[in-house]
Amino acid sequence: MTDEQGPDVAVSGKPAAVPAVGGRRRLTRVGLLTIAAVLSAYLVLGHVVAVLPVHWVMPLLRNAITQSAVLLLGAVRDAAGSWNMVLAVVAIGLALAALRRSDRGRRLAGTVAAAAATGLVLSVTTTVVLMCAANNAVGAWVLFAPAVPFGVVGDAPDETVTYATIEGSTVQADLYLPAPGGAPAPLVVSIHGGAFIGGSRGTNAYTTWLAENGYAVLDVDYRLSDEANHRWDTQDADIGCALTFATAHAQQYNLDSSRVATFGSSAGGNLAINVANKINAGTLRPSCGTADQLPRVRAAMALYPVVDLAASGTETALGVDTAARHLGGPPAQYPDRYTAADSAPHITDKSPPTLLVQGASDHLVLADHTAAFAAALTATGIPNRYVELPFLDHAFGSTELDVGARVTRGLALTWLQEYLP
Repeated sequence: MTDEQGPDVAVSGKPAAVPAVGGRRRLTRVGLLTIAAVLSAYLVLGHVVAVLPVHWVMPLLRNAITQSAVLLLGAVRDAAGSWNMVLAVVAIGLALAALRRSDRGRRLAGTVAAAAATGLVLSVTTTVVLMCAANNAVGAWVLFAPAVPFGVVGDAPDETVTYATIEGSTVQADLYLPAPGGAPAPLVVSIHGGAFIGGSRGTNAYTTWLAENGYAVLDVDYRLSDEANHRWDTQDADIGCALTFATAHAQQYNLDSSRVATFGSSAGGNLAINVANKINAGTLRPSCGTADQLPRVRAAMALYPVVDLAASGTETALGVDTAARHLGGPPAQYPDRYTAADSAPHITDKSPPTLLVQGASDHLVLADHTAAFAAALTATGIPNRYVELPFLDHAFGSTELDVGARVTRGLALTWLQEYLP
């Protein structure tokens, strides 16, 4: 009886459990190392792309797939912000834990740990440099941002209005209003981005915040370009239409139509600048209402604006595609359209003071073009400020309160206090 049970104990007892335990440890080690490797690859690639001059990676930007990958890396890196340092520490810890669990694969685990350490060094370096740039721009230290990674800030609008019906379609805008009971509020017209072919109005890092600081915000939609309809000559007219609505309803919403600013990002930055310049020059014809109802624009503010479509429409894959869908073809085919859509040709001595905020590592709207536009404003004698934030890519500071959004808030408030007193 005892002799027959002995083999059973040996098979089903502790010796038989050793392979199962070893398998679980091996799976745990592989899992830890895989997570650490993914985090390390993201951190190193994301920050190398940010640190390298944009022109060095231009070959990647001439292919739509690789340019999209670069922009996605930048968007995640910028939205994570200071949390990239935390991710690097986590990656190092996971790699070291995998290293301690077995003698096998030590070289691989060590390599991953070294990559994670490199990611940590790059994260700390870019964060510190960006903090110093933020302090230089607004005179305040942004020590850790965003507080919650990938979080969305801002409340729903106070009211959504239909400001026009154009070609049988309604066009709407959201109103964010300051606390009632005060004097008529200055108005900021917020214009969304989306490469002229996408995007829509919606709460962002500035809409509610501006209302809390005493500014009414009209966040507008406009007709978008597509393969069949190239809206290069109607989108600014739609923004003008929204402004005539604001003028007509100024008393209803307690708006001061003598104090108006425009504010947009990317394609919306182009429209914010062009609408302001055209209105002040008397050349904008709104798609509803009349030109007499257009209020003078006293200030313009733009984040990474597409001020030079003629350049953006030829130098990167996504830029070429966007420009062709918006204007119908390349600059060589439609030079007059590109001249009309670019921003520099609309600068006059009546152009409003203009604030420009740009990421130095923008891989869609190159910083060189925005800087050149600022120089053109200066040459014409228009007050302007150009702030270039290191390492930031396209679309920073949109919905989350990252470093770019915090800096833009400070700059915008100072600009509005000066020019919409």
